[in-house]
Amino acid sequence: MNKKQNDLLPPIDEWIKKHRFKTTRDIPVPKRLLDQVIGQEKAVEVVRKAAEQKRHVMLIGDPGTGKSMIARAMTEFLPKEELEDILVYPNPEDPNTPLVRVVPGGKAKEIVKAKRAEAKKKSEQQSSIILSLVILIIMASLLFAFTSVPPHPEYALFGILIGIMIYIFMARGLATQRTELQNTPKILVAHNKGDLPPFVDATAAHSGALLGDVRHDPFQSAGLETPPHQLVEAGAIHRAHKGVLYIDEI
Repeated sequence: MNKKQNDLLPPIDEWIKKHRFKTTRDIPVPKRLLDQVIGQEKAVEVVRKAAEQKRHVMLIGDPGTGKSMIARAMTEFLPKEELEDILVYPNPEDPNTPLVRVVPGGKAKEIVKAKRAEAKKKSEQQSSIILSLVILIIMASLLFAFTSVPPHPEYALFGILIGIMIYIFMARGLATQRTELQNTPKILVAHNKGDLPPFVDATAAHSGALLGDVRHDPFQSAGLETPPHQLVEAGAIHRAHKGVLYIDEI
């Protein structure tokens, strides 16, 4: 606020006498956050225009003048657009280069839920078939071993060994199930329908937190590794897409 504006405002004592209130509870508070900023009319006007035109804003001032409050209120004036979700898919041709897909806001959770349910259902069907086969082999070997004349107990032992071997292969199938669940797409950015444009505070964020990063995988072999697309992490710049990215004290 400059000196000219200070001269136009009445003294605080005179302003209080014109308004009848006993406590601060009697003073109405504007619903919009930007209207709650006092003494920064010029900054409010600039921020409002920048929000409508999707431009960047640099606010310079002393601490406590409402810079962060103005930046947060900027989301209320952004054009109402449909937000977008970001998914990362495994790349069969080059696993170290995952595929990125952008879908309308609210769709990412539905896609991942459907993919996981499909993988789980497929694995349960395979496990049920293998378990039924194991039981059938063991029962047939026991029946043949003790109904034949003379009895052949070794047939029962042979059938049980076959059943154990099939069970081991089934355990490997469960490991395959975990792999299929891990190969489901990963959600990088997710929104719900009707959400306001995001406000992301990236103050003092390092390069990985600001621009995104890839996590380190300590288990990189022996079937314990994490699929590369599951290691991708979104940055603040991605989470603030179609919203406000706020960086204080540059």
